[in-house]
Amino acid sequence: MNMSYSYVIDTYAWVEYFSGSRRGRTAKEYIENGKSATPTIAVMELTKWFLKEIETGRRTLEELNLALGFVRATTLLVDLDMAMARKAGETDFLMKKKVRNWPMSDSIVYTTATTAGAQVVTGDLHFKPIENAIIL
Repeated sequence: MNMSYSYVIDTYAWVEYFSGSRRGRTAKEYIENGKSATPTIAVMELTKWFLKEIETGRRTLEELNLALGFVRATTLLVDLDMAMARKAGETDFLMKKKVRNWPMSDSIVYTTATTAGAQVVTGDLHFKPIENAIIL
């Protein structure tokens, strides 16, 4: 697996980016620089967010498809393989002791970053105590 990326884009950053918010404009420099990766779990979470937006009439299925195409074209997609899953499990075990309400998906994102020596780009406050996190 190619681990040549400097930033891991969390779902939070993607949602802000596609919302066009101030935080999304900040995330843009990390997303569009050619040095970013997106864990496949973030694709799942982003899809879920878009489907909620579609259900309320704020977004369309076409926008979802275009957004996912953009994620694929702009960042390296990182799958959760066996080695990454094991490391994420270890991370989850440790982080749940340190950070209140730490979600399993954050363990996958964090492991994706640490495996490559990259920084997590997010606005998720669970990452606030994490040294290699860029909080939008």
